Order: sequence, then structure tokens, then C-alpha cells
Amino acid sequence: MIPKIISHRGRTSRKNPDNTIQSVQDTIDLNIDMVEFDIRRTKDMQIISFHDEHVNGNLISDLNYSEILESNPEIPTLEQLLWTARGKIEIDVELKEKGYEKEVISMILDYFSHDQFMLKSFNRSVIRKIKEIDQKIFVGLLLGESYNWRVFLEILKESFTGKGYFLDKADFISPHFKAYEMGLMFNLVRHHIPIQLWPVNNKYLLEILMKRKVHSIVTDVPERALQIREAVNGN
Repeated sequence: MIPKIISHRGRTSRKNPDNTIQSVQDTIDLNIDMVEFDIRRTKDMQIISFHDEHVNGNLISDLNYSEILESNPEIPTLEQLLWTARGKIEIDVELKEKGYEKEVISMILDYFSHDQFMLKSFNRSVIRKIKEIDQKIFVGLLLGESYNWRVFLEILKESFTGKGYFLDKADFISPHFKAYEMGLMFNLVRHHIPIQLWPVNNKYLLEILMKRKVHSIVTDVPERALQIREAVNGN
């Protein structure tokens, strides 16, 4: 298995802002395998691409899209990113909240076939809902959203039992790379569960992972990761 290289929020050496039309275009121009971006929903039901929950101290869910654009005109809608990426690059979309799974799936399928995208979330109910809507979508369970004991215990439980993966019918597990470095994914790998790691930026870890059975690598340095993969695997 040769891992896919995924640009983390569209990050590349060009240092454009995350989750923007330009960052997606940069990823396309640099021939990266996939581009990842985050999505949220505004007060007026627009689905936009943005990582944080707040804009200028205000909840995105309490703001109309026009108000958000006044603060940051570079924040795009999901549809703008889909239009930019269609036919040029595969996409990896993280749903930051629940409640708009059906709209997201419908919109993405207008632009991409099932083998051209994947969805993921830290929220297990989102994964279950996606699978209820469309079993063919490749969906991942994210692990490690923060540094605290609750999250660490959740990772431990998942690594030994795969409970969330099996109960929620996920297709892959996406832990923070530190969990992999600590050896916590060994049992899941042994059971041939696809693993996506994030965000992997260290040159030496990238070299190691190119020789391992890892499904995909989300990174802030995708050009370097592609160079390492070519040096290790020849492609």
C-alpha cells in the first residue's frame, strides 16, 4: 500500500490562508493527491469552509454568510471549493458539526463520484448519519481533537477495541500522528483497518510511513511528502 498524500486544509509551501479557493488551487497546481478542508454551517444555512468555531469572537452558527465575508472575504462556500476542485483533484472533507450531512452529501455528489472523495468527523453521530444516507461513501472517524485525559482515554479504548469504528460503520480511522508514534494503532493495523494520520510534517516520520501500511497522510508539507514517497517507492 502506497499512502496518499493529502494537503492539510490546502496548506503548501506557498503559504496561502487555509481553507480558501486559492489554497485548493495551489494544491491542484502542485499535483498533490488530495486536498482536505473543513466545513461549517452559518446562521443562514450556508455551508462554508472554515476551521475555527468563531470569527472575530462570534460563533459562525450565529452569523449570516454576508456578515462573515465582511470580516474575511476569503472564506469560501463549500460549493465554491467543489467547483474549483472538480475534475482536478480528489477531496477529503471534515464535517465540524452535525445536522447538515444530507446537504453536504447531495452537494458533493453533484460534482464528484464516490471514488473521488471521502468524508470524516470527530463526531460519531455524523459518521453514522452519513452511512445511513449513503453506504458507498468512504467515511473516517477522527481521533485526538485536543490534549486532555478524556481524549487520551478515548484513543486508548478505540485503539484496543475499535468500538467506534465497528459500531458507527466507519471505513477508516484518522488519529493524530502521536497516537501512531506511541504504538497505539498496532491492533487496528493488525486487523487491516485503514489508517489516516494527521498532521505529519517531520521528514523522518514521513520516510518511515512511506514504508508502512498506511492509507493516507495529511500534511502541511505535501510537496516534501511527495518527494519522499517518490524516493522511497518510486511513485
